[in-house]
Amino acid sequence: MMATVLDYFDLSKLKTLPPPYEILELTPCEPVIIKVLDYEIGKITIHPRWPGAPPSKEVLCVRIFTDKQTKPTFPHYWDITPKRLTYQLINILIQEKLTGKYIKIHRDIPGPKAHYSIQILEKPT
Repeated sequence: MMATVLDYFDLSKLKTLPPPYEILELTPCEPVIIKVLDYEIGKITIHPRWPGAPPSKEVLCVRIFTDKQTKPTFPHYWDITPKRLTYQLINILIQEKLTGKYIKIHRDIPGPKAHYSIQILEKPT
């Protein structure tokens, strides 16, 4: 049976992504541009730092594989975990052919209530 978009949001159906984990930390109002070579959708366990957060939490993760120019340090991928962002990103990744293109991610405010925008670019700006 073919996977649907909703299957990606059911953690029980997803495999655990192997370490090392490279969590993309987005600073509010400082966009990040990533060249997309490939991606993988899975789950990981994180340790949130915001006040009142649980000590650990299993979350949806989109791993974006990129090149050495975009991310010079190993491993050459970013693990993206904010729920609002992963939901948007998964829909874009499964509908668009992004290999070789860039995504520009913008975060508006700090904390768990942040909103994100994603822009697809042919080349970095």
